[in-house]
Amino acid sequence: MDRVPFLFVNAVLHCLNSESLSAPRLLDHPLWSSVAEEHHRKRKDYVFWLCNPYADMYHVLMGQLDGPQYVTPEEWLRSDKTHLRIRKVYFSSPQWRNTPHRTFEEAVQCSRKMIPYLNDLKEIIVSIPLEDENKGWDFLWKRTCHTLNYNADVRETSVIRWQLENNDRLERINSYLFSYDEVSDLLPLCIEKRITWRMKFFLLRLMLRRLKAWQGEAQWDDIYPELPTKTVLGPPKPKQGRAFYEDEHIRKEFVWFSRNRTSFTITWK
Repeated sequence: MDRVPFLFVNAVLHCLNSESLSAPRLLDHPLWSSVAEEHHRKRKDYVFWLCNPYADMYHVLMGQLDGPQYVTPEEWLRSDKTHLRIRKVYFSSPQWRNTPHRTFEEAVQCSRKMIPYLNDLKEIIVSIPLEDENKGWDFLWKRTCHTLNYNADVRETSVIRWQLENNDRLERINSYLFSYDEVSDLLPLCIEKRITWRMKFFLLRLMLRRLKAWQGEAQWDDIYPELPTKTVLGPPKPKQGRAFYEDEHIRKEFVWFSRNRTSFTITWK
């Protein structure tokens, strides 16, 4: 171990994500410990933003996860990337001030330059539809990650399906509340990968009926909150609560704090 070259150790640690740099097995040896400490101290994690506020208008940005500063990919590529990592890819719609407007072709060309740095993603966040005019972004979202956040306001499951079928690193999915029938064909893949899937929703009668289709063996009929009617306004009764079910194969949890802070989480063991 004492003869392991510094450059080799440095190269190995350069490939590790930020969490792995503090692993005890690396800190047992002075050389690994000192180099890991330097990498951890200098490490900067970034998010890659692709924003589509209007048709054929895009913003492409890089931002530090723990800071307010944003730069263009061109600026980021010119910097010293020894200790930099891109940990998130974010598809969104808000317009950014003081950032270049790009056409679809310009945004694709710019984004493709980032491909070599997208191999250690922790999270992919999708808040815009990725079909029709945006279907050309598969080279960005067809990548492995630990967590997929799918918040696009469409009942479309191709992104989730691809991740379940092809991403061996996937551990968690966050999304709006899908009906059971919309995603029932995906559940065998969730079982195989032991996924945790958290679905958020606004507590309305329609959503509560949709949730009940997920109930299965859980005896929650006496736990569901009473919702106001068209003639009786007000919060759910009780205002907050929790329903939980677990067996040897699955864990389910329904939690509500108010009408707009409600979630259903299911974990396949």
